Amino acid sequence: MARIDAGKVRNVGILGHSGAGKTMLMEHIVHAAGKTTRIGRIEDGNTVGDYLEEEIERQQTIALKLVQLEWNGTRVHIVDHPGYMDFAGEVAASIPLLDGVVIVVDATTGPQVGTDMAVRYADAHSTPRAIFVNKLDRDNTDFDEVVSAIQKTYGQQCVPLVIPIGKSSNLGGVVNILTGENAEVADKVEALKGSMVDVVAESDDALLEKYLEDGELTADEFNRGLQKGIQSGKIIPIIAGSVEKELGIKELMDVIANSFPSPLERQVVATDDSGETVAVAVSPDGPFLGQVFRSIVDPYVGQLTLFRVLSGTLRSDGEFYNVTTRTKERTGKIFFMCGKEQTSVAMAGPGDLAAMTKLKNTHFGDTLGTPQTKMQLPKIELPDSMVKLAISPKSRADEDKIGEALNRIAEEDPTFTHYRDRDTNEHVIRGMGDLQLDILLDRMRRKYHVEAETRTPKVAFKETVRSSAEVQGKHKKQTGGHGQYGDVHLRVTPNERGAGYEFIDSIVGGVVPRQYIPHVDKGCQDALAKGVIAGYPVVDTKVELFFGSYHDVDSSEMAFKIAASLAIQKGVRAANPCLLEPIMEIETTVPEEFMGDVTGDLNSRRGRILGMEAAGPGRQCIRAHVPEAEILRYSTDLRSMTGGRGSYTLRFAHYDEVPEHIARELIAAYEKSREAGD
Repeated sequence: MARIDAGKVRNVGILGHSGAGKTMLMEHIVHAAGKTTRIGRIEDGNTVGDYLEEEIERQQTIALKLVQLEWNGTRVHIVDHPGYMDFAGEVAASIPLLDGVVIVVDATTGPQVGTDMAVRYADAHSTPRAIFVNKLDRDNTDFDEVVSAIQKTYGQQCVPLVIPIGKSSNLGGVVNILTGENAEVADKVEALKGSMVDVVAESDDALLEKYLEDGELTADEFNRGLQKGIQSGKIIPIIAGSVEKELGIKELMDVIANSFPSPLERQVVATDDSGETVAVAVSPDGPFLGQVFRSIVDPYVGQLTLFRVLSGTLRSDGEFYNVTTRTKERTGKIFFMCGKEQTSVAMAGPGDLAAMTKLKNTHFGDTLGTPQTKMQLPKIELPDSMVKLAISPKSRADEDKIGEALNRIAEEDPTFTHYRDRDTNEHVIRGMGDLQLDILLDRMRRKYHVEAETRTPKVAFKETVRSSAEVQGKHKKQTGGHGQYGDVHLRVTPNERGAGYEFIDSIVGGVVPRQYIPHVDKGCQDALAKGVIAGYPVVDTKVELFFGSYHDVDSSEMAFKIAASLAIQKGVRAANPCLLEPIMEIETTVPEEFMGDVTGDLNSRRGRILGMEAAGPGRQCIRAHVPEAEILRYSTDLRSMTGGRGSYTLRFAHYDEVPEHIARELIAAYEKSREAGD
């Protein structure tokens, strides 16, 4: 593939709500560009984009896909994204490296949850965009109503550029109001042109000043202002269409090729070794600079690392320097992708989205460059994974393989993590949602032949004391030969919340020999770790050894350790014990109309509202403290309450006392399990 002028390269992401028609839009684009000879169908499982086994079965996109094609002399890279919220990480991973996005809106529903997500990500990265209104051939659809809903939700800078001819089943075509003509919609075209002048003028200070002075813009000023407005993201063109009738696709691609910014116009910034922000000059002839945004495992070629070239040129069968890991890597072969098909290329330049194989030390988010590169590209921020499940292998054979399988899945999907919870001793997996975790576990079964069981994870409750107690623990046992003797007097008192365990040696006069005192400490720690009233670790407790006795022959390290354990059992029970639970700080962002439902629900979960603040147009952020035990399934519940339009983040805040009635239930369950064990 010949080298191409970087000014004639475009990369664009396709975003939108699940079911809006993104996959089929890409299917028709690929066909219109001559990359395929037939148009696949989701139902038949033969589309370019949805080729994974799970996608064919579920008939939905679950991972981003790359497509490279030519459109009227312009090289276009397209990234098709999932629309379901569980796969928002796929959007977050690539959006920072894209120069434009197309947001697909279903004309039968108007803006939806996935539309909101797409707009938020585009806003966060100031990414230019176009809106493609699909399914205008369906019954009871009205383009003007959809445009009105889009403008009401996302602003008046969203303007119709391509409008339909006819409506619903009578949809006969589309026309670009600037370059096309059609007598049936001539009056509407003129009216839209007139209203667009205001938007174009407002997108540029110089044009606005000229417009206010003269009352009009010349055709050249208008066209230049429109192009500049689209490239800067200040104007968002709306394009009418129907993928099923193959309408609006050419017009959309023309906007991408002619109006979206080229990689040479991108403002690239990085951080140097001293932490200072530096601007990077974008040029195909400059030093190579790129960033990884995805890793996938291909059944035929192994691991593929997807990356974007920000500046310079990377050549096949050469080498590059991984700035993040400070290691050199062989480039190997470079591919342009079209779904699962790969085309080997000699080089990749600014704006290109490409893949490399067989990299050893290169992972998601890594900055790629040359050995002279002394700068890091901004870290790609992924959404927090909020859904947790405890996982365990079904068999001993699976036990040996599960860790490696989970590591491989995490390498492919960086929003998925797994770890050993030290407090509960459970193996925990975390993801964006139940659907994502179901699919990844299914992949683990199919790909790595590992069977596992999942359950709701345990809550890391703790025990502590609220008052002081003095107790004696004596271990005395006479057997043949040497007996066992250890005697300790302990004072158990509360420590400051969060201060942990503290052991105080107050022995005087040698009533407990020095060599036994560390074993008293160890016996206390072991007993506290096992728990006393409900089987949870006892924390924030001071233990003072102030008296005791010993036997010249029968005393031993083990005897004093056992004596200390017996004393702790009595001491905690005598010092007004209670249970503690982890309290999480939650920030829930929802549309304003759901504020009452969400705050009421948080209160019902024993939550304490800390405050509320605006989080963008029509959205509010609610901050609250909520016990972790009450929000283990909050992701599903919030989605149900808000129609999928709510999101939240969690972080640990502190431990607090468990209400008495709940504590009684936990203690009773523990006692019952002990009796059953006995």
